[in-house]
Amino acid sequence: MSDRDRRPNFRGKGGKPFQKGPKFGRPQGRRDRESGSDGPVILYGWHTVAAALANPDRQIRKLYLTENAAKRLAEENIATRVTPEIVRPGDIDRRLTPDAVHQGLLAEADPLPSPDIDTLAQEGIVLVLDQITDPHNVGAILRSAAAFAVKAIVTTARHSPEATGVLEV
Repeated sequence: MSDRDRRPNFRGKGGKPFQKGPKFGRPQGRRDRESGSDGPVILYGWHTVAAALANPDRQIRKLYLTENAAKRLAEENIATRVTPEIVRPGDIDRRLTPDAVHQGLLAEADPLPSPDIDTLAQEGIVLVLDQITDPHNVGAILRSAAAFAVKAIVTTARHSPEATGVLEV
């Protein structure tokens, strides 16, 4: 078989070369934030889960910890507020993407309410993000914003990453 025979034929014969199917639609795992989904957010990683546990406005539904993570939380006097389920690291691995670094902690929590834009402080820096879809880029921007004492960050409801362990606190 020659290279020419291996190439897909995108012309002629009346067929459409690109058909929109289930894998070409909206990316899987994204939800419409406008729909007000009541589902939990998944938080993972030491700093993310520790900050969520310290936030009195954050309602934790379930907490999964490895033995080592549970010991570290106890050593650092971080209250869990809910009875954690002690699991093996592989149990947490199976709930996340292969590249997720959970450090032995995973929490299911209710989403935090978004404040109304009218309630933003009148002084200070307000950072507006539009159509930045990579969660790692947004995470880097959030860390930089904290270093520059940004008072508020405004994002769009669409064309922005879902709040995950990469972003959420």
